[in-house]
Amino acid sequence: MEEEMTDKNLSITKFQLFFIMLQSQIGVGLLSLPNVVQKTAKGDGWISPLFAGVAVQVMLVIYWQLLKRFPNLIYTEITQKILGRFLGKLINLVIYMNFILVGGLVTILFIKIINLWLLPLTPNWIISILILTACIYLAVSDLRIIARFFVLATSLILLLMFTSLLSWFTPKEFQYILPIGSSGIKNILLGTNNSLLAMLGFEGLLFTFPFIIDNKKGVLKTVSISNILIVIFYTYFIFLSLISFSTDQLAQMREPILNLLRGITYKMVDRVDLIFLSIWIVPMVTSIIAYLFFASKSMNVKKKNYPRVVLMNGFIIFLITLIPHNDATTTLFNKYVTYLSYAVVFIIPTLLLILSFLFKKHESSESA
Repeated sequence: MEEEMTDKNLSITKFQLFFIMLQSQIGVGLLSLPNVVQKTAKGDGWISPLFAGVAVQVMLVIYWQLLKRFPNLIYTEITQKILGRFLGKLINLVIYMNFILVGGLVTILFIKIINLWLLPLTPNWIISILILTACIYLAVSDLRIIARFFVLATSLILLLMFTSLLSWFTPKEFQYILPIGSSGIKNILLGTNNSLLAMLGFEGLLFTFPFIIDNKKGVLKTVSISNILIVIFYTYFIFLSLISFSTDQLAQMREPILNLLRGITYKMVDRVDLIFLSIWIVPMVTSIIAYLFFASKSMNVKKKNYPRVVLMNGFIIFLITLIPHNDATTTLFNKYVTYLSYAVVFIIPTLLLILSFLFKKHESSESA
């Protein structure tokens, strides 16, 4: 009876799943992505997120095939069903560490942007406390409440798109992206790697699928539409940056999208970039909430212990943000977290699906 109540409190619709996926994938990485992508792909950087979207779609199909075999289990429960108790728990520890470290990395990048653009005199630890307090408050809540907040937060994305339209009144040079394909497929794929990292968050399907109360036949379609919109969103902003700045200019800008809006002024509105960033704070927060939720759910604790687990994980992320992070340290941290994320998001689910077929493992067979 307790498990039934837990599922009821966590239940979401496919409509809400759509917005959970959307908000989990949109985060702090977009602001600096044009700078990162152009280092390899140059003017073809806008093609990179298209390839990244294809890779994400392939993984969504793999997730769907795996989850169909275990429709009532989350990621860290599936690992134990397929790999056994000991090896499953070992893999679950890796999964947990990934979500904690990604959450810490996202929070660090968030703090850096806030400190650089909005609050240069405010100590980082104060900004960290303010961010994580809000994130913990929501992550402690039921999945339905988190989903409802994500639905409301998505309306701000439309406002961000409208704000970005103001930049079209500034000079554009389409020659910066010509000739198309001149960077070569290798460099475009290197840019795809960076785009893929910015799009992480789609693995949330592995933790939310069992709680969908609708007919689950349309789930793949729902998450696929969400992925398409994310790809369009990222491609649009990268394309906008590439035709607004030369390659040399982009190389000198840490957050090209904010620089794009910085020069726009009106009689009643002066710093459009700060307006954009103030709105963008919400999507950055939802990304941290998502990873805090995934990390806490991956521990497979009882419902009554869940709030304490969220608090503990929030405190661990806070401790990570206290470690001195200059640009070199952050880059190194990002590099190792990237390797771990690839293992958790791409390699492990694929191996689990293959093993489930080889050993004929599925949920109904576990009781036999």
